[in-house]
Amino acid sequence: MTHLYKVGQMLNLRSAPRHSNRPTGPCEVVSCLPHNSGPVQYRVKSLGESNERVVEEADLSPSTATKADDMLSESVFSIAVNKR
Repeated sequence: MTHLYKVGQMLNLRSAPRHSNRPTGPCEVVSCLPHNSGPVQYRVKSLGESNERVVEEADLSPSTATKADDMLSESVFSIAVNKR
């Protein structure tokens, strides 16, 4: 079984099972996790938070979101740091 999505791809994270604080919405694939059996898993980072999560492929769907909004805030910070 191979991974359907690639590192760097923007996807939609679907709602989590009950009793979870996992956000829904756009996220970026950080890595494709190795597996021998069971569901295909990915490490993803939601645009709205700083931590990464491990999710199953079934919880992801293609997205039209782009990284531009998130990258804008990072680039402003990196410019300020680089000018020191």
